[in-house]
Amino acid sequence: MTELTIPQNDMISYAALPDAVKSDVAVWIDVLRVVNASVAEGCALTEVIAQQAQRMVHRRGFSAVNIARKWRAVRRGGWRGLVNGAKLSGSAKGLPDEFIEHWRGLCERNQRKCKPAHRRLIADWRAGLPIPGYDESPTAGPDGIPPGWGYANLMRHAPTKYELTAARIGRSAAAAHRPLVYTTRVGLEVGQFYMFDDVEHDHKVNMLGVNMKALRPLELAALDVFSACKFAYGMKPMIWNEVKEKKEKLKDREMLFLLAYVLTKFGYRAEGTTLVVEHGTAAVRTNIEKILADCTGGAVTVNRSGIEGAPAFAGQYRGRKKGNFRLKAALESIHALAHNELAALTGQLGMDRNHSPEELYGRDKHNEALLQALVAMPPERRELLRAPFLEMGEFQGLCAEIYEQINRRTKHDLEGWEQAGLIAKEWRVNRDMPWMPVERYMALPEGERATVEVLINSASALTQIRKLSPREVWDRGSRSLTKLQGCVIPILLGQELAVERRVEGSMFEFQDREVGPGTHRYLAQVQTQYRVPQLLKEGETYLTYINPFDPAQLHVCDARGAYVGACAPWTKIRRDDVDALHRRMGQAAKLEATLLAPVARRGGDITRRRIADAKWNAGVLADKPMTKEEKEVQRNTKQRLARNTGSVEDFIPEPVCVGADEEDDDAGDITAFL
Repeated sequence: MTELTIPQNDMISYAALPDAVKSDVAVWIDVLRVVNASVAEGCALTEVIAQQAQRMVHRRGFSAVNIARKWRAVRRGGWRGLVNGAKLSGSAKGLPDEFIEHWRGLCERNQRKCKPAHRRLIADWRAGLPIPGYDESPTAGPDGIPPGWGYANLMRHAPTKYELTAARIGRSAAAAHRPLVYTTRVGLEVGQFYMFDDVEHDHKVNMLGVNMKALRPLELAALDVFSACKFAYGMKPMIWNEVKEKKEKLKDREMLFLLAYVLTKFGYRAEGTTLVVEHGTAAVRTNIEKILADCTGGAVTVNRSGIEGAPAFAGQYRGRKKGNFRLKAALESIHALAHNELAALTGQLGMDRNHSPEELYGRDKHNEALLQALVAMPPERRELLRAPFLEMGEFQGLCAEIYEQINRRTKHDLEGWEQAGLIAKEWRVNRDMPWMPVERYMALPEGERATVEVLINSASALTQIRKLSPREVWDRGSRSLTKLQGCVIPILLGQELAVERRVEGSMFEFQDREVGPGTHRYLAQVQTQYRVPQLLKEGETYLTYINPFDPAQLHVCDARGAYVGACAPWTKIRRDDVDALHRRMGQAAKLEATLLAPVARRGGDITRRRIADAKWNAGVLADKPMTKEEKEVQRNTKQRLARNTGSVEDFIPEPVCVGADEEDDDAGDITAFL
């Protein structure tokens, strides 16, 4: 009876059985082999089966009837006849496949729970409605419903979590229940991937002079994937539009400013840099992508997260288009870490609506009353009031400290850190000394190195291997990046973001709340291509660009859009900063000399003529004989007077009439007479 062996072709099916089922099959094979061997020796089948039932009396299910049934099942279908279908997890034994699909459809159509779907199924059956999979309505069992229709049993055949989520919510939400795509930083380099994203902070802050209520700060940030360093970011508060009575959030222009700041201040990788962006606020439009490719020789490319929202099945409406947030998981995790670290600051809103502090309502009302009072108060008195929310500048300063702490952390579990070699070996000669890099040890002379080696090997606490911080990795790798020149900024931003400003008093002077409070001043002087300072024309109007992320330069184009150069800020100096005051006074004196240069040139001509006149008159008064050249000048002058066609310039003797003595060598040097 060869059916009592598991063929090699069936081993996969046999291995897929639960262990309890495989154990039962093995026992049945042993029992039936004894039965088969005894029958082959001429024993009666009934007697052999009775003997085996007596031997297996200690095990449930091995009665003479069951042994005879299993023996016949094996002869008909081989080893599969020994499988106990009732023990198969998830088995739909006794329930038609069409009915199982009908049950799953009921579960998926209920947006919340499967229990109401079960009640609906029972109600349809009791109403006599046709049930898929049954030609006739099934009869009730002992519990009042058809056999196998119990809720617990049907839930064994319910849709998977992925199927339920896809049908009830959509494919985007269901993605959490399918295998995800995992990536690693091993093998990457600094600057190879930049991630951009926007975030709303869980706080409210005041912005005096801009908003009459406390609103949430908004942020755009850039993260280097390899180093996990959040190396560039900028903040601004929501703006309350009094006319439209709504909040104004970040726009495309802020993303352009951040992009220009990143590529000109930090740079890109010559071998290739990919900008990982989204389709919302932190987006890079196709025209900007082309400009970047042209300006970098194709080194900078853009990777946009896939658009989600496609229906899970035909007939389901399409969902709202949105990007795949998992593409920016590294930056999203940094945002979460920052939220946790900032959660102790004043004005916390809570992680969501259910965790919002109840006192926030009263705090808002008290703050609005104070802001209304500030309008009528003199500036020197406003600073004395203590508002229930932080001012925007205070919040930015605290965020900067927290972000730097995050960037400099060495105790972290960032993916692939050790495999990428982002570790440091350090040493010290005693426990009171700070840790020093191994490079300093290698730089010691050979004799000193041997002595230090003996010391550091004397105790395990004198050496350590630690993880590098994200800041260390970024600083080490960013030195090789290529920076875009500032002249590209007007090309990136376009004339839509340019502001016409006039040069007045050799300055560009303006107010811009996007850049910051107060008056902003920039010296209207640019560097020419030969690195020579050149003042811009007084009273002329230029197209100017200022990046709120990098207000250290004001980029200037002429009216036709031709790039002129960049102007430096003319900032205020503290009275007690003596060194800075001296430097600024030196700059002012140098600027004054530059402004006086044209006047001095024109005044030099007048001075030289006056010197010539004085020498001429001195010669005439002293009755000094005229030289040949002086006689020629006098003759020409008389001829012009006779013709009466000369101009006023003709009556001024030329410097050539002066004798060529050594004292006249200084005639063209104006400094001798000032």
